[in-house]
Amino acid sequence: MTRLFVAVDLPSAVRCELVALQPPKAPGIRLVASAQIHITLHFIGDAQVEPIATALQAVALPQFSLSLEGVGHFESSRGDVTLWAGIRKSDALQNLHGEVGAALVAVGYRTEARPYTPHVTLARLRPNAPVGVVDQFLGQHARFTLPAVPVCNFGLFSSRTIDNAPVYRCERAFPLLADRHVV
Repeated sequence: MTRLFVAVDLPSAVRCELVALQPPKAPGIRLVASAQIHITLHFIGDAQVEPIATALQAVALPQFSLSLEGVGHFESSRGDVTLWAGIRKSDALQNLHGEVGAALVAVGYRTEARPYTPHVTLARLRPNAPVGVVDQFLGQHARFTLPAVPVCNFGLFSSRTIDNAPVYRCERAFPLLADRHVV
């Protein structure tokens, strides 16, 4: 079994723009590596690649564009904080999330009950991170925006932990339909 999730990979130029938003490296701050930056559609957990990949082949939606804007943070009950870049409301992304979820349900996987909140994780802070990092991040990047990021496919990714950091690998890519681009 492999730890799996479904995500939209981002173009390298977009990932570079997002890396520029990250706070400086410091004790208690784990930055997301550029190659690992993505938009999660669904977390699956431990599963076999092939049945999931077969189910995801049924997703047939048009390519689309989305815009990244704003920043924010999530706080966990353990005191950890996740810093993220936001995604402007996108019906096309919500449709992709829904279709991928339906494909997963069809092969016996339960999707999350909480509402889908698309975002791009940039850093994770432990309670020992320097004071003021969250406020500084939010203040410096409140007006962040990147227009028109093309979404031409999505992927089934595996996640392994190497040297206490997650390493993601695209196991299968699924193209979206090129003849009907949605803005």
